[in-house]
Amino acid sequence: MFSTHPPLAERIRQVGGLNVSNLAGMPSRNQMRSPSGESLTMGFAGGGNATPEQVVNQVGSVTPEHFAHAQVLLSQLPESLRLGVREQQSAMAIALALALDTENLQIQERQIAWLHEVQPADLVDKTLQLSSEISQSDPRIRLLLVDLVVPVLRQNSAKECQRLCKCVHGLVVATGSLSLWHFVLQLILWHRLQPTINPTSTTTVEFTSIEEIWPDSLLVLSVIARVGHSQPDASTEDIAYAFRSGVFRLPKAGEQEKPEIPLSCNFTELKKSIERLRLATPKLKQAIVDACAHTVLLNNKVTPSEADLLRAIAMTLDCPIPPFLNSQLSVSKQKQPSPKRS
Repeated sequence: MFSTHPPLAERIRQVGGLNVSNLAGMPSRNQMRSPSGESLTMGFAGGGNATPEQVVNQVGSVTPEHFAHAQVLLSQLPESLRLGVREQQSAMAIALALALDTENLQIQERQIAWLHEVQPADLVDKTLQLSSEISQSDPRIRLLLVDLVVPVLRQNSAKECQRLCKCVHGLVVATGSLSLWHFVLQLILWHRLQPTINPTSTTTVEFTSIEEIWPDSLLVLSVIARVGHSQPDASTEDIAYAFRSGVFRLPKAGEQEKPEIPLSCNFTELKKSIERLRLATPKLKQAIVDACAHTVLLNNKVTPSEADLLRAIAMTLDCPIPPFLNSQLSVSKQKQPSPKRS
């Protein structure tokens, strides 16, 4: 786990229907909500601010500091979650619980009613129990929980894994809209379970030049720039500057057409672009992750939503990066009034 890392390109090679809200304007908290609602300055080892180069250089690697960080978070989790990531039914319940809306009780009731129609009562009860535990925990624990339950979920059959992904999707549909977290959850869960769902599938390289995927790269950077500046005090100039800083990190950026402001898109278009970027060469994928990291870390602040989206994109491009670290970890979430989602 802690051996000397091969070159980045080699690591990349080794790692093997909703009507959504438009992302054109400043995202509302309903569209891209963060459970904590606060901006967190996160870094890697030691809790200092991370540079984009540090982020990219740790693609596909796990350091002792990241391992210790995960252990600290796990040690502070309720026992039900610590034990739950090891057992199949509880692992399924955790995956389902992560899709439940914890801000709007009416939406959650609608989700639970639908869940009762498609899953056994004991699994629904376990999902509700673990959802309550997760809602009281640090929002940064969510992706760690996904990472931990995937190996257990992969022990299920291909049909069971596919059914779980469809069930998570059904819970999202039941909300009536799509949040950034729900997008990230579905993207990662489906990608991580693909080796079980379709073990014979392989990703072939179709794009070898940045020109072929330039619009897709611009779209992904547009979304990241908007997510990173969704605070009320953020200006359109801040968003545009973050966007351009990422664009100029792409290969041959000086030769391509570059919009002054981020592109408008929805989650469906974002997913299509990410799927196209998956078909690029490892070197191009590295460049895209590098550009994303520069966009995120431009202001030395990383919100939970930014961290989730950056890791999801990197993971889906087979360039997984470790969780962001923070020297001051707190798993118990401060109770703050949160707006209801209509």
